[in-house]
Amino acid sequence: MHVIMETLTRSVGILFSPLAIMVILLGAGVMLSASRRHLRLGRQTVISGAVLYLVFMFSPLAEFLIRNLEKQFQPMLSPPASPKVDRIVILSGYGEANFDFPVTSNLSDEMLGRLAEGIRLYRQVPAAKLIVSGGVVNRGNGPVSGLMADFLRQMGVPADDIVVEGNSRNTYENLVEVRKLVGSSPFILVTSAYHLPRAVGVARKLQMYPLPAPACIWALQHYPPQMSTAQWAAAFITGFAYPSTTRLARIQWAYHEHLGYLWYWLMDRI
Repeated sequence: MHVIMETLTRSVGILFSPLAIMVILLGAGVMLSASRRHLRLGRQTVISGAVLYLVFMFSPLAEFLIRNLEKQFQPMLSPPASPKVDRIVILSGYGEANFDFPVTSNLSDEMLGRLAEGIRLYRQVPAAKLIVSGGVVNRGNGPVSGLMADFLRQMGVPADDIVVEGNSRNTYENLVEVRKLVGSSPFILVTSAYHLPRAVGVARKLQMYPLPAPACIWALQHYPPQMSTAQWAAAFITGFAYPSTTRLARIQWAYHEHLGYLWYWLMDRI
C-alpha cells in the first residue's frame, strides 16, 4: 500500500509540475487548433503555454524559489573542530554505470558537486570517514553509491575511508539507512543546498544530529539574504535580461523539493 501511494504521488507530482503543465497546454492547444470549431480556444491555449515558457525562461522566478530553499543553511566553510565529528555523509543524486566512459561522465553535474564538497570537507577532518548513500536508480545497474565510491577512490580517497550504503531509494530511506551507521552521533550532511531543508528535517525527525553542509549553491550567491528591497527589485528586473533554459530545470527542482517536503510532512517523516 505504501509503495502504491508513493508511486501515485510521484505520478501526480509529475503531471502537475510546471513544465508538464506548459507542455500539456501547448500540445492541447495545437490539437484544438486543428479543429475549426475550437480554433479560438486552441490559439488561447497555445498562447497560455507560450506565456508560461517565457515566464519560466526569462523571469528570475526559478532563482527566487531556489534561493528560499538555499538560504536556510549557511555554507560550511570550515568543519567543526571536534573529534566527535568524524563522519561525512554524502547523499546521492543521479548516476548510471557506463564502463566505456570515465566515472566523471557517469555522474550528474549536481552529483559531482556534492562529491567535490564532501572531499573538500574530508581533507579538513582528521580521521574522517566518507559515507556515500544511494541505491539503484536504473534496473540492471548497481547502486549509485558504488559509482560515488569509485569517484572518491579515483580522486585519491583511500578505500578504507569510504563506507557505501546502497539500499536506499529516496531521501527518507537515505537517512534511515545512514542512521544505522552513525546513530545519534553528530555528522556532516552533504547534499545540494536546495535539498538540505528536507534532508535535515528527516534526519532530525529520526533523532539524528546532522550538521548541514550545502553543496551546489546556485541562487544564493547572486541573491543573498541581506539584500535590501531596492537591491532585490533591481536584481529581479535585471534578471529578465538573461534568459536561460537552465531556469526551466531549476524551477522543476524547486517544485519537486516543495512538493517533496509537503509529502514528507503529511507522512510524518519531518
